[in-house]
Amino acid sequence: MEKKTLSGLCFLIFLLFVAQIVVLQSEAATCENLADKYKGPCFGGCDQHCKKIEHLLSGRCRDDFRCWCTRKC
Repeated sequence: MEKKTLSGLCFLIFLLFVAQIVVLQSEAATCENLADKYKGPCFGGCDQHCKKIEHLLSGRCRDDFRCWCTRKC
């Protein structure tokens, strides 16, 4: 009976350790800035612009219809 309890406890500690590593990796610091070279209202193509023209991680159109690029901080 003690072997089952010990192995169960080890398994829970292992799960907590793995979960903490995943959370730390997913919290990579990213910042959003207004695209420097994108002209006009944003209706699409912002992601490709940020990736190919400005060489950043990604881009998206926000509520103000402007292109915002995501980069590592």
